[in-house]
Amino acid sequence: MQLVVDDFAFQASQCHMNINGRKRKEMLIGQLCRNAPPSLMLDGTEIEQVTVFKLLGIHISDNLKWAQHFNMLA
Repeated sequence: MQLVVDDFAFQASQCHMNINGRKRKEMLIGQLCRNAPPSLMLDGTEIEQVTVFKLLGIHISDNLKWAQHFNMLA
């Protein structure tokens, strides 16, 4: 995965695109949660691993269930 992230960062720089460091997140789903691989690095900074994040107003959790989203609405 680290090679993919490095390639993505290189391609972004070639297209004169900036990667917003505050919005970089990684969420592991399924079996990866139990056997977590090493953390990914981007531009020398570790990418934050989260269990829940908000995307377009919907709270997505690592178990892909709706409970977290409904709890945030209540």
